[in-house]
Amino acid sequence: MSRKKQIPACFAFAVTLVLGAVPFSALAATAGGLPAENNRYDECIAATERDPETAFEDALVWRDQGGGGPAEHCVAMALLALGYADEAAVRLDALARENQGGTQEQRSDLMLQAGDAWLLARRFDLAESSFSAALMLTPRNADVWAARARARAMEGNWEDAETDLDAAITFNNANPEYYVLRSAARDATGKDELAANDIDTALEIDPNFPDALAERGLIRFAAGDEDGAREDWIKVLNAAPESAAADVARSGIERMEIHLEP
Repeated sequence: MSRKKQIPACFAFAVTLVLGAVPFSALAATAGGLPAENNRYDECIAATERDPETAFEDALVWRDQGGGGPAEHCVAMALLALGYADEAAVRLDALARENQGGTQEQRSDLMLQAGDAWLLARRFDLAESSFSAALMLTPRNADVWAARARARAMEGNWEDAETDLDAAITFNNANPEYYVLRSAARDATGKDELAANDIDTALEIDPNFPDALAERGLIRFAAGDEDGAREDWIKVLNAAPESAAADVARSGIERMEIHLEP
């Protein structure tokens, strides 16, 4: 029997957004033909983290002055930092579809960011659409395959999530996260042995990978190996105390202490 009946933390908390100067750092350099434009973009993106409201206002002014794609991208990132994930996603998606979206790889990055924003807005269907559009542009990008898998998992579509993670691993078999995510998908469909094998592979790649240790702790606890489970979870708490994996570890230890079933 599968050990979990809901969306696991490794999917729900693996939504990450690139808030650095990607993908427009190169494009910004050509926006006005001057290096200062590239500096302006970098400064704008940095400002979205320390003062997003001011960054948003400045980015709008820059856009209206002809800042083009880099300015519009900064507007979207500021909106995202302010908590308007759905509006940021709309702008990122539109930017990726326009000529000012840059190269094919840059447009794919924008679609990836749009999908991540839709995930934060809990619009999983729209996230899947954005990731699918990114895959049309860069079909060998393992990160995009994994991103679409997350969207599909959040919709409860575990079979297709597993298929996407198969593809991600085909293009990059050295990322332990992909195996942990596929383990969760396989576990959700009752493929317990294959799920456990994926965790073993993840830990062969990185013996201290927190998500894999947290998941192995769940497997050990379900098998009655409380000592092994506790060992894995303590490692997670020591290595990454503020992570989603640590939340899984704490919950597991609490259940163990009050003698609840896994």
